[in-house]
Amino acid sequence: MSARTTDRTADPAAVATAMGARVRTETADVFSAIGRWRIPELILFFGLIFEGALFGLPLPFNQLVMMAIIGLGLTRRPQADLGRLQLIVPIFAIALFYIAMISMFADPTDLASDWKRRLIRLTLTAVLVLILATGRIDFRSAIAGLGIGMLFNAVAFYVGLAPDNYGGALSGYFMDKNVAGMAYAVFGVLMLAVIDKRWLKVVLLLAFAVLVWKTGSRTSISALSAGVLWVVLAPRLGVVGRWALGLAVYLGVRLLAEDFSQIGMFSDRDGSDALRSRIDAASEIKVDGAGFFGSGLGEAYIVFPDDPMKVWFFHNSYWSALVEGGWPWLLLILGITVVFALRPFTRDLNRQELAVQATTVALLICAWRLGEVLFTIQWAVVIAFAIYLRASRTEAEKRTPTAGGIPTGAA
Repeated sequence: MSARTTDRTADPAAVATAMGARVRTETADVFSAIGRWRIPELILFFGLIFEGALFGLPLPFNQLVMMAIIGLGLTRRPQADLGRLQLIVPIFAIALFYIAMISMFADPTDLASDWKRRLIRLTLTAVLVLILATGRIDFRSAIAGLGIGMLFNAVAFYVGLAPDNYGGALSGYFMDKNVAGMAYAVFGVLMLAVIDKRWLKVVLLLAFAVLVWKTGSRTSISALSAGVLWVVLAPRLGVVGRWALGLAVYLGVRLLAEDFSQIGMFSDRDGSDALRSRIDAASEIKVDGAGFFGSGLGEAYIVFPDDPMKVWFFHNSYWSALVEGGWPWLLLILGITVVFALRPFTRDLNRQELAVQATTVALLICAWRLGEVLFTIQWAVVIAFAIYLRASRTEAEKRTPTAGGIPTGAA
């Protein structure tokens, strides 16, 4: 390299010019990606953050939004051929028929939720998976809408517009800090699948990490940490290495839950942890009494003898599934999650598929301590995106045998 070239490279003006050109290019790419977002998806998925009933409506607002998304999807043609993945359709049909029969012939307890309404919500969730999985809804726009909605929720919360149900812990329109924590953790990892710019990934991930921390949900913090760790390490590992990483994540989460759950900002949780322990103890008794086939939808709750009219819902999604539908229901839900999204035996996963795998890890961690997680809207988006990526990649490889995935076109 000549002295003239070295001097030119070290020239501050030249460096500033080069940096300015790069910033302009990066900014142009981001605005170009934003310009490709679809407004209907953006608005509808923004609306999924509203968990409570609004405007005097009889249903939670996000359930009505689910119906609108399904309606929009039915007006469009599928963009992905599911092929063998269409097996998800009869699996859903069998699962929903099974849980309907169990609930219909069960003898509900006095304070149980209406199993028919719950079955309708589960059916909507299954249909949402199928609509999203076939590419009728643009995933980039959908995840962008969710991201904007969750950022809006945080801003509205801190300016006093959104509900504050937990003494300053971030909840907002999610109505529950644990639901908020799960959403921020799960979608904070999932967005890594549709963003190409590394700096934008870092900025958004840091923002979502702060928001998860603000919810005060220790399980969600662990889930986000595990998901990010998976995104960083899994691309360097084979199948066996990922199994070892999964075991390490499991042991690490258990260790944090048992030995480091009351340090720092969590040191004043003695009262809430004691209540959770009581709920867990009563929940375990109810799980043991539910039998192999469960007790029907709406039964995943407990009451205490000293306050028999106060309902407490389970803090463990696996136990909820066992009580409502027994081992067949739990194994069906976990089977769908593991086979279609986690894919632990698949060797060749591209960047997007690994991000979805990491999101599934985060989701399964949340299900351990955050109540209703499986067969929810968050679960549906993750499962659907996993199926869509797999179907799209299969189609691309048929056209071009060396294809390694699908282009996101996102920033």
